[in-house]
Amino acid sequence: MRYFIGFFVTLLLAACANSGVVSIGPDTYMIANSEWGFTSGGIQKAKVMKQASNYCKSIGKEILPISTKQNGVSWGKIPAAEVEFRCLSEDDPELRRPLLQPVPSVVIENRIQ
Repeated sequence: MRYFIGFFVTLLLAACANSGVVSIGPDTYMIANSEWGFTSGGIQKAKVMKQASNYCKSIGKEILPISTKQNGVSWGKIPAAEVEFRCLSEDDPELRRPLLQPVPSVVIENRIQ
């Protein structure tokens, strides 16, 4: 019984993953999070957005989201979300209202020769 409980706790811990803040360029970062259980992709997205905002505030800057991705609960998928963002000074001209657009999973190019 003790081994079963230990295995179950290990399985639960392995089902949660958070990348933490990862630098992907000058003043540009990303965070990814997934969590197994009774949750949704929207909740995961809110968690990573809050973590991103807190990170920018901790270094005295404002957050500018660049893109977000999420997937909800479905058979064989764990609810997950990812956000790419910049931390900019209040007086930075790039700091503006974010225009978040969904990232397409397929891009069709029409090349005329």
